[in-house]
Amino acid sequence: MTSTRRPALFTGFWCLVNRQARRILGRSQANSGDPFVRTMDGHSPRKPIAARYLGHGHAAASPIQPNAVVCLAGSPESVADLLPTPQDARDHARMWTLRNTIRRTAMPQRRALTAAAIAQGKVPIDNLFVTSTELNKKTAPVLIGLANTLEQKFAKVGYFRPIQPSADSSMADHHVEVMKQQLGLNKEVSQLYGVTSERAIESWLNGREDDLVEEILDRFEQCREGHDFMIIEGSQISKHESAMSWKINVDIAKAIGSPVLTISDFSESANTNGELLEEILSRTALNKDQVEDAGLTFIGNIANRVNTKDPQALRAALRPKMDEKDLPFLGFLPNDDFIASKRLNEVTHQLGATQLFGTKAIPNNVVVTSAVVATSALKDLFSHLKNYKDGALVITSADRSDIMLGLMASRLPGILPNVSAIVLTNGSYPHSNTQEILKGVEALDKTGLSIPIFSVPEDTFTTADKFSKVSTDILPTSQLKIDRSKQLFDEFVEKENLIGELDEGMVVNRSPKQFQHFLFSKSRAVQRHIVLTEGEDIRVLQAADQVLRQNLSKVTILGNPEDIQRHAKSLNLDLSRANIVRTAESELLEKRHASEP
Repeated sequence: MTSTRRPALFTGFWCLVNRQARRILGRSQANSGDPFVRTMDGHSPRKPIAARYLGHGHAAASPIQPNAVVCLAGSPESVADLLPTPQDARDHARMWTLRNTIRRTAMPQRRALTAAAIAQGKVPIDNLFVTSTELNKKTAPVLIGLANTLEQKFAKVGYFRPIQPSADSSMADHHVEVMKQQLGLNKEVSQLYGVTSERAIESWLNGREDDLVEEILDRFEQCREGHDFMIIEGSQISKHESAMSWKINVDIAKAIGSPVLTISDFSESANTNGELLEEILSRTALNKDQVEDAGLTFIGNIANRVNTKDPQALRAALRPKMDEKDLPFLGFLPNDDFIASKRLNEVTHQLGATQLFGTKAIPNNVVVTSAVVATSALKDLFSHLKNYKDGALVITSADRSDIMLGLMASRLPGILPNVSAIVLTNGSYPHSNTQEILKGVEALDKTGLSIPIFSVPEDTFTTADKFSKVSTDILPTSQLKIDRSKQLFDEFVEKENLIGELDEGMVVNRSPKQFQHFLFSKSRAVQRHIVLTEGEDIRVLQAADQVLRQNLSKVTILGNPEDIQRHAKSLNLDLSRANIVRTAESELLEKRHASEP
């Protein structure tokens, strides 16, 4: 029967982890006889084979180096009796190289963590986990303003997103691209996030959440190199799984050891200051309890998209109430019509439109107020447009030359509202004669007649439906919205309080996962070679699979290759990178017996 219990890597490696953990936490050391790898009884031929591997390579595809890490049951002195040559005896001392290396490299961190844990002192904050408490992706203004503020304090501010919403997800946005541009990061977009939301959900549902967090931690460590401070953006990875999103964000924040700044959306809340005041207080308190109950440090809450007619009065009323309830007061961002507006560059980007005519750079200051489907006669369209405001986007077919030319001509009298753009459906182009006229008008753009014309591959109905779902995301090209976000953050967010909370530091609260990641990172850096002597033990094979999957070391397994591969296949284990040696037929065993008197 296959065990469903999760393997503890392998007996020996966890011995190393436990010993290191006990040292760091100030507990008693493990017994000196605890093995890295348990073997059969003393008469098993695998003991001399494993011991022999310490000093000799093997004629295999993956030769075992002289510094391989092997420990047999019992003390080091008892193992020395199995070493046939003085050279092996010298190599025997290398059995402890991995542990000693970790001990040396971990010394500064271990001392700092131990001292902080005993004194309950605070350590400087060099990262901040920012996450929304609602299913909402309109948090870009807060991120932009936060980045701008932190750059005034820290020389090199970085950005990392543990889970990036998949491109086809309803939660897809452009936060990574915007933050890359705003912070001047020289990394590729793919280097600024851990995994996609699709990958995260799959790992979570398959019970591999530990592997998921470990992979994200690796990516974070690579991303943070060279930065004084890191902004870490939590994500709502699925509109159907908000509880799972919160749990994953908590696990990641714990693993990184990051304090949390929450963002609450108030776009659908009351617009009277009295009701807003109470709701901001209650939701901030709720967020604080939720974060601290998860074992994390709460920095504060920023209320986003607050509908208030008098933001200054609300701000003045909030401050004493927050102090009264002992809540950090970080301010809010009011709902802003400019940021909420749809811009032509954002609309065409989300429609996947290709520009045919007009100025080469799609202007980011052109507001799109509505969409009009033009299928009727030109005179009917003109009558219909009179009911719209400036900024209407006209969707029509490429064979309607009359509409394209008529809309341009209508600009002269200034009777009709200005049209922001024309979108042609079905991927078609205008008639050649019409194209010549459009190019001529484009060349004489000083006339003011030119209208940007785009083409989309979808039909008219699909295009109109996509327009109705266009969100007001901020793109890297949305410079006016970016500037407005910084302005609002400077005006309404209590930057001094925010920086003060960061300067206060935080009490060290290292999680087991964070400590485990620290040890694993050191193990990967050392990259030793481990020999497992009980290849028929399913737990050993499960441990080998996990070690190889996490790239902790090279692995050699002693045993029958056919049996081992059969077990691996039945357990869905990947041992393709393991070196499997059949002990009974090994030439080293023959040499050992030949050397015995």
